[in-house]
Amino acid sequence: MDRMHSLPNLAMLSSREVYNIIALFASESLTDEVYTTPKPGLVDCANSGSHEDMDLALFERSIAVLEPYWAEFASVGGDTALLLPEETFEALQKVGICAEKAMLGATCGVNTHKGAIFALGTLCGAAGRLWQLGGTISVDGLLNGAAELSGGFAARHWREVSARSESPRTAGERFYLQYGVEGICGEVSQGFPSVKEGSLPVYRRAVQDGFSANDAGVAALLWLIAQGKDTNMISRGGWELAQNSAAQTRVLLQEGLSKAVVNAKRLDQLFIQQHLSPGGCADLLAVTYFLCRIEELDKR
Repeated sequence: MDRMHSLPNLAMLSSREVYNIIALFASESLTDEVYTTPKPGLVDCANSGSHEDMDLALFERSIAVLEPYWAEFASVGGDTALLLPEETFEALQKVGICAEKAMLGATCGVNTHKGAIFALGTLCGAAGRLWQLGGTISVDGLLNGAAELSGGFAARHWREVSARSESPRTAGERFYLQYGVEGICGEVSQGFPSVKEGSLPVYRRAVQDGFSANDAGVAALLWLIAQGKDTNMISRGGWELAQNSAAQTRVLLQEGLSKAVVNAKRLDQLFIQQHLSPGGCADLLAVTYFLCRIEELDKR
């Protein structure tokens, strides 16, 4: 999070150079996310959390193979800026499919970043679109842009899921029908409310109070877990355990940000015992880091 000073003013750059900066932000944000330690039930620098099939090296390989796709997302967003938002989103989906295939190839079929590809890919596309339409990129612009791009897709998808007579095809569809939880799809299509209203201000406040970037990230992650909306938690532990875990996290947060790291270590042990993993929250933490970079860039 301290690499901003070497970047030039965007007004001096070509579109390709801007897209490359956006791509750098996305890649660095994924790296920051996986290195943030401790993260309850998740892969970090201390352990593999609740994941026997994952480790830090696997995430590093996944991040490396995804690196060129972020600029492609941004480029597609810029190239289709004059088209309807849903047309841009359809073009972004094609890039996302290719990115997922590359990820799975690098990880031997292990899903390390599917949710992050959807979230950050849409944000990179929104960044390219914003740049072409107005020459500026801001946090609010990106959040609104992500909602504009994906909102039609999400609404159509959930209508189709609700209207189907057969059983849900995926765990995410089942959770939507049972509990109204929309997962990462809902976050993106609504402009990342959990990040805008929670993890981003929590992170900012922690940094302002003198916390390191790592510890501020831990605090932001705990806030996200405390919301109880993570479909990975529900999938692994069921609705009741996921909600109980969120309630426990809320209690720990009441002890203040100064105890965030200690409490995260306690939760890590508990989540590993219960085989819980807030993977969706990890994706939103990466988005938080990404938007922090955009915020610094916007101040230039």
